[in-house]
Amino acid sequence: MGYVRFMNLIRWREGLWALLVLVAAALMACGLADVFTFLVEPPTYPEGHRLVLLGSLAFAGAAVWSWLRQSPRWVSVLTGLPALVVGGLALQFADGALDVLAGFFLIPAALIAMLVELITPYRASELSRSARID
Repeated sequence: MGYVRFMNLIRWREGLWALLVLVAAALMACGLADVFTFLVEPPTYPEGHRLVLLGSLAFAGAAVWSWLRQSPRWVSVLTGLPALVVGGLALQFADGALDVLAGFFLIPAALIAMLVELITPYRASELSRSARID
């Protein structure tokens, strides 16, 4: 009975982490869509810039949570890269298109890392390791 409850608890934690990654991706993508322009500054530019920064904060939180959950390092790195690169470029070059270009590649990479982490089944060694931590 305790094992089933333990497995359900693990799945809820993974689901909440995945939801955080999805919210971060949605915030950042919507913000980049509002900020991107070729000619003039759009009227929604300040809101878009704030959304990009909120998405960066959410991606950073998801990366830290992934690291604390002891996920593979590549999952934590790919989850944190949009926060570091896209958020940093948005802060450094407010009018540039580099953040949009970086987001075009890094947001899907973070989502793919999340999906691979969710789909990959647990091994017995990982279950015993996480049982000792909790």
